[in-house]
Amino acid sequence: MIRLTVLYPNLKGSRFDFDYYVNVHTPLAKRRFGDCVVSWEIDRGIEGENSGDLPAYQVAAFITFTSLEEFRKVMAEHGAELRGDFIKYTDVYPRFLISNVEVQ
Repeated sequence: MIRLTVLYPNLKGSRFDFDYYVNVHTPLAKRRFGDCVVSWEIDRGIEGENSGDLPAYQVAAFITFTSLEEFRKVMAEHGAELRGDFIKYTDVYPRFLISNVEVQ
């Protein structure tokens, strides 16, 4: 299995519409990815490294897929649509990490 981690930086003055992200963008992405998704988690940052610090990231999504090939196939077909939806809920471009799930 592989995991896609999507991190949205918490930049001063940036915009992130969490309601849109959870209720519109995520269901769209889930429909496009379909059965190749094993699990989907969304975290909302609340604090940074030290007490009272702002979190480095506003939101983090952790999406586990059956395989890298299936992930790439869906992204080839629907990636432009999914990336095009970003501007509807945020003005920051996320950071991505694709990784092997080694330990659970």
